[in-house]
Amino acid sequence: MATYRTNKSPQSSIDTVRLSLRDRWWWAPAAALFKAAVRLRHRAFDVGLKRAKPGSLPAVVLGNITVGGTGKTPHVMSLMQALSAAHPDRKWAILSRGYGRKTKGYLTVDREGSAEEFGDEPLELARRFPKATVAVCEDRLAGIAAIQAAGKADAVLLDDGFQHRRLKPAFSIVLVDMTQPVDRDYFLPRGRLRDLPERLTAADAIIITRCPDVLTKGDLRLWRHRLNLRPEQMLLHTGTMVEGIRDLHTKRFSAWPRKCIAVSGIAHPAQFESSLSRNCGVARHFAYADHHPFTPEEALQWQKALEEEAGAEAIITTEKDAARMRAMVLPENLTVLVLGMQVKWWDEDALRGLLTSIDKRVESSGPDSDI
Repeated sequence: MATYRTNKSPQSSIDTVRLSLRDRWWWAPAAALFKAAVRLRHRAFDVGLKRAKPGSLPAVVLGNITVGGTGKTPHVMSLMQALSAAHPDRKWAILSRGYGRKTKGYLTVDREGSAEEFGDEPLELARRFPKATVAVCEDRLAGIAAIQAAGKADAVLLDDGFQHRRLKPAFSIVLVDMTQPVDRDYFLPRGRLRDLPERLTAADAIIITRCPDVLTKGDLRLWRHRLNLRPEQMLLHTGTMVEGIRDLHTKRFSAWPRKCIAVSGIAHPAQFESSLSRNCGVARHFAYADHHPFTPEEALQWQKALEEEAGAEAIITTEKDAARMRAMVLPENLTVLVLGMQVKWWDEDALRGLLTSIDKRVESSGPDSDI
């Protein structure tokens, strides 16, 4: 079911709904049980009852300790581009669990396939990097082994996987949303935490995401203190910038409409709407749950809204949602545009340092390493 708003309200209903769910105190007992189970699982790995091992290829894990919304997929794209440019001779593959897919096991993502088969985020990645291998597998070790056996890559970038303790990565990066800091959150189902905040100290690098501007050295020191980071851990910060809008099917850039109908099924619809509002009017916003499978009946509702709102010229959605829409039979003459977003690295020197550190770890973890 969609959260629905019009531009007639001064306060977005999306924001109201999200804030009201931030502290669902009545879920506190269930959250305490979930936290205890997570702590017990980590303890089993920490004392050696369960063991982690490296993959058959060097693995760089990009993850978080909350449920979605930190910008993992855009950061995977940005890092994939940066790593490939920094070391053109190294072949990178991308491995994801494939959240929301109806299939099981290891699959190489076909960019012409469907979100039901591969998941919307892996499909988006495969379309962005047509020359790279993008695969899905619940078992990250098995997925890496399959990529290695096929000779398709020299190293693997994992979209999520920080909680997959059976894999010992060559390098791990955790994203923390500036607008929803983990030190002020609760465990599921009361809040958004799916892992212990102290697990941040196990990562090699932390990226503070959704920063609207450059953080000062003082700001970064405060974040280090808030997150209890070790001195040797790298701390970076990023923002997002609008790349433009493209036609859903032709993928050609389009001019901004005067007014649009927004459609999204993501963790932070209010931020998506905010990005749109800087460029055009948002008459209505159909905001569904994250990874929501759109239906033809809902598409008819979007078309009706487009016809009813004076001056509205197009539907605008996110890149992740577009991966699910492309498989749909949409109403004729329905113009759907896709908002492209890019990661903005506020500190280029820090980014270069991150790439250098990743390169050293990958080199030392490779099959030809003598370390």
